[in-house]
Amino acid sequence: MASVLLLALALWLRWQYVQTISLYVDEFTTLWAAQRTQEIGAPIMPSGVLYTRGLLTTYVTAAVGALVGLDYTTGRLPSVIFGLATILVLFAAGRREWQARVGWLAALGLALLPEAIVWGGRARFYAQLQFFTLLTIWTAYWAIQEDSRPVSQKNQVVGRHLLFTVCFILALFSQEQMVLLYPPLLLGMVLWRGWRFLLRPAIWPSHLLILAALAVRYAIEILGQPGFFETIQAERPYVAPIFDVAATWPAYAPLLIAPDRLPWTLTALLAIGVALLALARGGWRPTQIDRFHQATLFFTLQFAFVLAFILTLVGGQWRETRYLFFVQPVWLLTGAAGAVWLIDRLLRREQWRWAATATLSGLIVWNGWAPAMTTLTRQVEGYDRVLAYVAAHRQPGDVVMSPQPPACAFVLGAPCDYYAVQRVYAEFVIPQEGVLVDRWTGAALLNDTAQLAQIIRTAPRVWFVTDALRLATRYDGDFQRMVVTQFDKAFEERGVTALLAQGWRAAPAYTEIRELATPLAFGRLALTGWRAGALTPGQPLPVELTWQATAPIDRQLNTSLRLVNAEGVTVAQEDGPPARGILPTNLFFEAALPDLKTLTLPADLPPGRYRLEVVVYAIEGGAVEAGPLEIGDVVMQNP
Repeated sequence: MASVLLLALALWLRWQYVQTISLYVDEFTTLWAAQRTQEIGAPIMPSGVLYTRGLLTTYVTAAVGALVGLDYTTGRLPSVIFGLATILVLFAAGRREWQARVGWLAALGLALLPEAIVWGGRARFYAQLQFFTLLTIWTAYWAIQEDSRPVSQKNQVVGRHLLFTVCFILALFSQEQMVLLYPPLLLGMVLWRGWRFLLRPAIWPSHLLILAALAVRYAIEILGQPGFFETIQAERPYVAPIFDVAATWPAYAPLLIAPDRLPWTLTALLAIGVALLALARGGWRPTQIDRFHQATLFFTLQFAFVLAFILTLVGGQWRETRYLFFVQPVWLLTGAAGAVWLIDRLLRREQWRWAATATLSGLIVWNGWAPAMTTLTRQVEGYDRVLAYVAAHRQPGDVVMSPQPPACAFVLGAPCDYYAVQRVYAEFVIPQEGVLVDRWTGAALLNDTAQLAQIIRTAPRVWFVTDALRLATRYDGDFQRMVVTQFDKAFEERGVTALLAQGWRAAPAYTEIRELATPLAFGRLALTGWRAGALTPGQPLPVELTWQATAPIDRQLNTSLRLVNAEGVTVAQEDGPPARGILPTNLFFEAALPDLKTLTLPADLPPGRYRLEVVVYAIEGGAVEAGPLEIGDVVMQNP
């Protein structure tokens, strides 16, 4: 009954994630690859390349889609199933190799683990990889156990190693990161049974199959995606032997020493320390110590190797916590083993031990509930919502561009017209018929501002679907300026905006142009120049301010432009966000961005000289950042 309740809890948490959280951008690639697999039998993209990431996951997702239809929910369903299956396997492994209470505590921890909820609810390969990784470690440990049965029954050894081999290969084709685990698995086998163990006729064929699978996986990567591996190694290498643990540790420390994680880590260290002490007393021969401690040492070896590799050898741009996810169940098992060992040392009666374990289970739920609930409220970029809006309002002849072509392709049902990006795109494009196109969809690369201008001039309407962070970091200043001046917000949700240009918008006729040799400071913004049209009573006065950030900005700021007469009276005013709110001010960096204002002049405005004043203030709370400061003056002549 307890196991059923645990699975029900885990299912509820993951299903809530599936139903409430938008798709992470990489999920669209998995779904698009699965759709291509359904259509042509393999994840071959319109560009001609093979999508090799999570190859087995792609086929599993395609199979589920073939059975029940492929959409956001069904595309995430395999991860939910693999996530729940991992909890079951974790409980079974803990019960068999340690004892039932170890398996129970570890399974409870995984059910509530925030990243397990996330990846157990996303259409990606991480939940599947974790499932097969745990099976691989467990079957490897099982395969090296001493067998006292008659020689005639030793063919069971072959079966164990073949099962280990199958699990490893399934994990490898779930995600190639599995290659990191082969060295510590081999090391564990040698430490437990000696290197000659690997040369036995019943053993070495299994490892030959694994080596062959590694070679096949590498060949698929190189042949299926020409130039991809080489480009990544050149742009942001997978492996970079820098050995700078001090720089790498902060990226992974929250997984191990955050307040809700620290108890697990401390009890894991206790289990490891006790096991090492037992190993020393046993003459440093693992097979001579208690199975409880053997399991702790073997499983810990796998986690420790992967962690050490990531901390010392993984390239700087690949330092993400998700790359440790596939071995995190080992950390939970070891932590649970330490907690159970401590309980058993303090309490002698079995019923007291179970009572203490039940109490500890309650503490685990109390400790993990808030982080789990936070996970269910932490939204991601809403490309699914915004592209659905574009799909509903798109008209014949409209051009659609985005820095997320797979999202376009899956939601719109066909690739978008352009892969619009200017920075960090080399690994995602491939030459095709003399032009660069997106690897996954075949959408033509748009990385030139003049080309963007030509498209806006010639197309009836142009949609640009992007999130604010990419707009702020993946484009040059002139591209950003054109987006701000030519596009309007059509729809915005969860940090993603559908921008729409409906023909070319000519710039106003500016009669006053001021470029400031020394930018005028407005707190963390600096005014680098301004332009204004002619003053005509009763007519709008166009003004363009140009802003640049001088320090990090942590809030959305508004600017208030005021036209002030000689008596100090404000005769016209407009408030609004710089860059028309298309780029939030917390993402203003080195690029100078326009702030377009239109002042409505009174019909009886008399001739004379008027000051332009600006105030910068926070939208929330209205705290003034700077101002009012005069930036210049304009003159209305006598008619």
